[in-house]
Amino acid sequence: MSTTRTKSAFFSVEPNVQLHYWDAGDHDAPALVFVPGLTFSGKVFRHQLEYFKDRYRVILVDPRGQGLSTKSLWGNDYHTHGSDLMALVDGLGIKNPTLIGWSCGNLEVWSYLEQAGVDSVAGAVTIDMSPLPHNEDPSAWTEGTPAELSEVMTRVLVDHDASQAFWTEYLTEVMWQGDISEAQIEYYLGLGSGCPTWVCHELFGDAILSDYRAIAQEAAKSIPTLMFIAEHWADVAEPWFNDLCPETPTYVMGGHLMAAQYPERFNARLEQFLETGK
Repeated sequence: MSTTRTKSAFFSVEPNVQLHYWDAGDHDAPALVFVPGLTFSGKVFRHQLEYFKDRYRVILVDPRGQGLSTKSLWGNDYHTHGSDLMALVDGLGIKNPTLIGWSCGNLEVWSYLEQAGVDSVAGAVTIDMSPLPHNEDPSAWTEGTPAELSEVMTRVLVDHDASQAFWTEYLTEVMWQGDISEAQIEYYLGLGSGCPTWVCHELFGDAILSDYRAIAQEAAKSIPTLMFIAEHWADVAEPWFNDLCPETPTYVMGGHLMAAQYPERFNARLEQFLETGK
């Protein structure tokens, strides 16, 4: 396959459920599989695809319920997302990929490792989400207090207009650092528009009740791993994660959408990891 051509395609992970993905680079090259966060399309990693496709096979995934992938009435949970990703990787003939998850995509990566085994991959990179998103300990790295997460789950993500307002605020106040143009807001919100409110609600509920600490620790001790952490909560997140997984290097930069806002810096650190395992 030409390293300059990017293929948009679909793969059936079970009857009536197809995952959409982008595929670029030489099929014989080491594979990088990028998994986006809640609601987002894999297209959020377009800068990484363009940067790495000349020497890696790069796969950008639209998880079930997101982007152009099937919106199914079942399987809107991260155990299923992990098995979907396993089916896609196996179906594409990929051996020992490096998995790169962002936000809730981390949960999908950890779910894959939990089900396929840590020795099934060359490495795992996780971007800015705790393996225990809900924790009553105020010193822990969480997605918010129990009261805040309850409000989002039961009052916000049950309504389309409230959800839109929530994602707009989250993009402009948490994901992006500094000024963001109206065109950029429209673009990034558009990357999440393929995920219906009801799918987002189911995935969010599963995410905040997930606990992937054990597999994160196993991976840290067994394979090359790396965690990116956003600057706005690094004072809490970095020491908490370093205590949990001391073998995993952490790298603090940018906001939650760091790979898109600062692709040069992000790609340089990711390339260092791919070359050294650290």
